[in-house]
Amino acid sequence: MKLPERLGRRSGRPFHSAIATSFAIEFAAVEEIFLPQLMASGATNLLLITDERMAALGLSDGSRLPMALGCDYALFSPPAAQGIFHPKIILQIGRDSARAFVSSANLTAAGLAGNAEVTVEIECKDDDSPERAIVRSIWRYLDALVGTEPTAARDALRWARERAAWIDGPGEPQLQELEDGSAIAFIHGPGETGIGDQFVAFIGGSEVESLVVISPYWDQDLGALSHLAARLAPQRIILPIDRHQHQFPVEAAFAGKVAFVDLNWPSRRFTHAKILVASTAQHDHVLFGSANCSVAALGRSGRPGTNAEACVYRRLPKGAAREALELDRWLEGDAIALEELSPPAETAPIPLQSIEERRPGTFELAQGVLSWQPAAHTVATGEIELLDRDGALLVSLLSSSFGTAGQCRVAPIDPALRPKLRFARLVGSEFSSNLAHVTHRDALRSRRREVASGSVARALLSFSGGDDFDLWMHQAFETLARADFEDVTEPEVLAASGPRNNKPASQTEEPVELSYEDFTQAKSGLPRSAGQGANSLAGTYADSIRDFLNLLSGGTPVAATAPPEDSDYDDPIDEEGEFDPEADTPIPPKEAEARSQQPVAEPVDGALYERHVIAYAEGLECDEETLGSSDVLRLRFWILLLLYKARCDELPKGLDASSASLAWPRLIVRVLVGFFCGRRPAIARLMVSRDYCGMPADFMECWITVLWSLDAIERQLTGRPKDRQFLQYVPQLRKRILVLLALSSEELGDAAVVEVRAGLDRSIGRRLGLGG
Repeated sequence: MKLPERLGRRSGRPFHSAIATSFAIEFAAVEEIFLPQLMASGATNLLLITDERMAALGLSDGSRLPMALGCDYALFSPPAAQGIFHPKIILQIGRDSARAFVSSANLTAAGLAGNAEVTVEIECKDDDSPERAIVRSIWRYLDALVGTEPTAARDALRWARERAAWIDGPGEPQLQELEDGSAIAFIHGPGETGIGDQFVAFIGGSEVESLVVISPYWDQDLGALSHLAARLAPQRIILPIDRHQHQFPVEAAFAGKVAFVDLNWPSRRFTHAKILVASTAQHDHVLFGSANCSVAALGRSGRPGTNAEACVYRRLPKGAAREALELDRWLEGDAIALEELSPPAETAPIPLQSIEERRPGTFELAQGVLSWQPAAHTVATGEIELLDRDGALLVSLLSSSFGTAGQCRVAPIDPALRPKLRFARLVGSEFSSNLAHVTHRDALRSRRREVASGSVARALLSFSGGDDFDLWMHQAFETLARADFEDVTEPEVLAASGPRNNKPASQTEEPVELSYEDFTQAKSGLPRSAGQGANSLAGTYADSIRDFLNLLSGGTPVAATAPPEDSDYDDPIDEEGEFDPEADTPIPPKEAEARSQQPVAEPVDGALYERHVIAYAEGLECDEETLGSSDVLRLRFWILLLLYKARCDELPKGLDASSASLAWPRLIVRVLVGFFCGRRPAIARLMVSRDYCGMPADFMECWITVLWSLDAIERQLTGRPKDRQFLQYVPQLRKRILVLLALSSEELGDAAVVEVRAGLDRSIGRRLGLGG
């Protein structure tokens, strides 16, 4: 199996996420060989989990620095334990399917394309099956590796779960029986029971005729092998080995109790595979994965190993493994005498301890603030050097200039430096740390985007330009707003009703959320600034709507609005028509094409707009569900739509500018009353993640649009006697909204806020002929 090539293929819907674990890592191989194949499968949510010392070595061994680390893919390392972090897993996750590879291959050039490795591939759909149970157990293992504290790694797992809730099902029996009578289990360590003990338990009390062991590395005293032999009592122990290039301890006492045969692997590459095959009268019991034949990996009787490992156990009919692995060349091969083996090859040990001592800790950039969590042994004094992608110095910050936030040290970073910042190190008077990468949490959030197809792709196309904005687009809005959490396979008839609760019912883990009021009152020790707030819509289809609204408002789009091409997957509904501007049903493609060629000349039907606005506002007032980011975006959508449909030179038959019931000022006020007024206004049900240290950027864009729309109403109607009574209500409404929004003067005067207002003046204001 050529592992990289297998990763890029797909037979159905694309995979949106990929998680991989490894002991060693070579970033050039990851970025040139591994990641392109994952992305070819559709994945944009990419997480690597590696041994933290080996990751540090990969950044400090003199090889080329990674170009995309921390921005296009996240890297996480569990805290170093007694052993090493050694599992080799790749899990690809999609809406309705997943694929897992458990192997012996590291994320290095040799592991991906050089060594002789062993890999087990398990693929499943979201319906009940033994394969799904195994994939779920692999997911649970990976999920447990990452702590619950908010990090980029936890973001990646949460995002994947939200789009594949089926993968997070309840625990099931470890050993799964397959339709062909064989069985499979996922085994990992360390745990209460060692991998070796679990392998022995699966074999049961059956008499073992032969035990074949392939392992590149061994205990010096062959402790793991001797313990397995004592428990299984095989008639023969056969060790295929390269007599000229090996690391087998020929001086060990137990070495004289085994039979050696020529490895005779089909290639001359270094054999890095790890395989155990115990044959009984009825079955072949096979264990393969990351575990070498060592006590640290397999453990010994009653004592688990110390390494983190991952393996797959297979129970096959007698002779099946013999045929699949071509065991005859070993079971019937000519024996090699112990004295015929060359002395073990000597390799320099990896200086894990010294690497650990030179780690500076971890760095994360989020919402304009650099968070540094020093390593446990680090004396956090000196200077933090911030470096670009080539390792060139950008700026040095005194460690004393960092504030304290929990276990982290924090410092604001100049906006001009943020895109350039990639690496950091700690330099003291007598100490210089290894390089550490800087995780750009906001960039990773923004990068996540599912490949769209069917109704979702068509909905995205509705927002791919800034030259059209019409009522029928609310259908596309609702399709995208729910698509992030639901498997949308066909258009749904939607009324312009109130907000929807877009949280997945099966989502069991969410960031801690605060009510909007509590969020605005919470103080994290950092100034809340609109310019620093993250985009809460990042990684969702709805972010394309935000991009469209920003373009319409005279701003610069921040996300790619055109859906990625997906020529390999054809949704069954792709042949259906586009959205009808005045109905909630598809229209035939030919009619849609003809309509697209007609000039926009029809007058705006104010009564139709009124019905939709009333339905939206009444839905807000009657609903009891909590609200989230998509509901804030929906509010901005309706305000801008009404402003865009106002009567102007470009739209002479648009909505009237008066206090009449069908005029745009009255309709906008109705929308705002629905969101901000009443005994329990909708904004009281708005929830915001506590992760944000500043007002989310998309929230602030909406709030400024709300306030600007009230200004526009006053500027449009001032001096008109018949509208005087209606105008008296606008300042009261503004005052109430400002109290509920609880924006500080610093937030209202932030440069990003000023730019949003200026953009609205340039676009909508100029369109309506409003004075400066």
